[in-house]
Amino acid sequence: MGRSFEILFTIGYLILYSGGVLALFLSGGYSEGDTGSLRDVDFALIRQLLLLNYAISFLLLLRRWQYVLQCLIRAPFIPIIVSLVMCSILWSSQADITQTRAISLLGTTIFGIYFGTRFSIKEQLNILATTFGIILFLSLVFAIALPGYGRMGGIHAGAWRGIYVHKNPFGQMMTLSSIIFLSLLTRKEKGSWKYLLGLAISALMIALSASSSSLVNLVTLTLIFVVLKVTLWPDRVMIPVIFSLSALGCVASLFVVDALEMVAGVFGKDLTLTGRTDIWPIVIRQGLQRPILGYGYSGFWGDWDSPGAAVWKEHGWLAPNAHSGFIDLWIQLGFVGAAIFLVGFLLVLFRGFHLSRRIHPSAYTWIIIYLIFTCLINSTESSLMNNNSLNWILLTSISISVMSYRDAPTQVEAIQSDSELRLDALHQAAD
Repeated sequence: MGRSFEILFTIGYLILYSGGVLALFLSGGYSEGDTGSLRDVDFALIRQLLLLNYAISFLLLLRRWQYVLQCLIRAPFIPIIVSLVMCSILWSSQADITQTRAISLLGTTIFGIYFGTRFSIKEQLNILATTFGIILFLSLVFAIALPGYGRMGGIHAGAWRGIYVHKNPFGQMMTLSSIIFLSLLTRKEKGSWKYLLGLAISALMIALSASSSSLVNLVTLTLIFVVLKVTLWPDRVMIPVIFSLSALGCVASLFVVDALEMVAGVFGKDLTLTGRTDIWPIVIRQGLQRPILGYGYSGFWGDWDSPGAAVWKEHGWLAPNAHSGFIDLWIQLGFVGAAIFLVGFLLVLFRGFHLSRRIHPSAYTWIIIYLIFTCLINSTESSLMNNNSLNWILLTSISISVMSYRDAPTQVEAIQSDSELRLDALHQAAD
């Protein structure tokens, strides 16, 4: 297949996996607080498109199966944890749901592997910039020309949501958009004005979305980015500083420091997250009943017959998840799954840190920022290993790219570098 097709295929599906456009249209512009529920919406079209994506991605991988296999051997925690997810069907509390979503996660992972093995880190960043440029444009059009779709009604009336069904996912995507354009700004290449424009619009969108956690995350990530790019501290100083800033960002997202009370007044809302943190002890207590392997992938939360119903009965809030990606990972896959994920995540983080400091500062700084972004959003939300999720796709592709990098490039990596130059030429022509 032609390279142009592969780029268009990738961009189109990155938008779909982000949750944009189609879900909003199919819901008819539903807002939280409206009559009915998103569970009543027929998303069959999206499921069919995703199945098509799984199939095409798998076929594209088969064309380069030897190189793909080499990459997976260098990043074994990806196939290992996905295999654990598939095996969890055997002990899941909701085997039917686990089977469906495990297969979906496998398909999502296949696309992530394709993205990570087909394109270099620099290419991935360029493609993401194009993708989020389209998302920004469409979100502006929806919010201004189609406010019934582009802005929230119901209990969040007036808040912008762009091409997404809710303001919070929109804010999360705008935070991701901001760090993508911020990473590209450091290249100091021709046409960098468009990255500055993308960053400015993304930040404005966060404010208009009234997503307070996204604002906290953006401030934290920007500060970490500045530390990474400006300071010349040795690793023994830099690493603790980065981890400390990340921890402070997580705490700020959870409890919201006093300095944000003014922001809360502007947004017209209370930033407290006590409803989320209150359920954590209850969820953990339930998890300790099956601590080793958990309740199975997507096997805890469900209906009133699911194990998660015990949390609802005790707390009184029908939480769809634990509002912590790390707790949800443990509750589903136990200490075994959590350990596999943690080891893999830290390996990628430290390897990425090494590459960002010594090999490719511009491209690989994006990796560090994205991994910290993953930690921040999963301190208050649950999107760590969600099926059909852009976050899991990027985590997979980044892991593959970082762990398969070699100082002396292989023949395939040389081919990737050549194709990267062609993609850069396309971007410059667009200027």
